[in-house]
Amino acid sequence: MKKYTIGEVSDRLGLSRDTLRFYEKKGIIQPEKQKNGYRTYTYEDIKKLSSIMFYRRLNFSIEDIGRILYKSSFPSYCSMIQEKITEEKQQMEKHRQSLIHLTHLQKHYKNVEKYLNRYDLRPMPPHYQMPDNHFINQEGISDLCYICQEYGIAVNQANQINEFFMIAEDTASIMKLKQALNGYPLLKQERCVYTVVASDSPVLESQAVLDAADWARQKGYSPLGIAYSGHLLSCAFKDTAKENQEKMADTPINYIEVYLPIQA
Repeated sequence: MKKYTIGEVSDRLGLSRDTLRFYEKKGIIQPEKQKNGYRTYTYEDIKKLSSIMFYRRLNFSIEDIGRILYKSSFPSYCSMIQEKITEEKQQMEKHRQSLIHLTHLQKHYKNVEKYLNRYDLRPMPPHYQMPDNHFINQEGISDLCYICQEYGIAVNQANQINEFFMIAEDTASIMKLKQALNGYPLLKQERCVYTVVASDSPVLESQAVLDAADWARQKGYSPLGIAYSGHLLSCAFKDTAKENQEKMADTPINYIEVYLPIQA
C-alpha cells in the first residue's frame, strides 16, 4: 500500500502540517510513525481527512467528528445530523435577526448624518411602551429596548413628565414577541417634527424640545404639547462631517432623536 508523507498530504488536501498534527493530537487520525520519526499516511487516512474537512465545513466540532468516524451507529449518526440541522437553523435565525438590527443601526447613522440640527416631518414609528421591567427581564431583551423620555410643553417651557422603556414594533415582530406584548400600550404618532441632537449627556436638554416647537410654529404647524426623545447611539466623533471624523472627542457624543407630535 502506498504511503504518503505529511508534506504530500498537506499539498494534496490543502491542510497545513500544524492542522494535520492537531487532528493527530485529538485522536481522529493516526498516521504511522517511522523509526526516523517521520509520519506516513495511507489512502485510508486521506479519506478520513477528507471526511474531517467535509464535516468541519458543516460546523461539526472535532469531538462530534470523532464520534461520527469511530463511535456512531447509523441511527445515532442520523440523530446527530438532525441535531445539526436544528442548530444551524437556530444560528441562521440569529444571524437573520442580527442583520436586520445592523441594518437598523445603519439607518440610525444615516438619520444622524441627514437630520443633525435639521428638521423634518415624519411619523413616529410604533413602539410598545413598557410600564415596568418585569417583561424585559423575563424575556431577556434589555438590549433591544431603550428609554424614552416624554416631555410636556407649555409656553417657553418644556419639562420631562415621564420616562419608560420602549421596544419598536418591528423589533418585536422580528423577535416574535408581538403576541406576548399584545396587552401593552402601543405608542405611535402619525405626524411629528423630527430632528437629531448631539449632546454630551444621554438626556435631552429641554431647550432642544422648545427649539423644535418654535420651528413647528414658524412653519405654521400646531404642536400637541408633548414630545418624545430617545438615545440613538454614542460615538467618539464630535462632528459627522467627513473632514472632521479623524478628530476624536474627549468624551463620547450622544445622538438623541426628538419627535414632536403636531396636529395632522
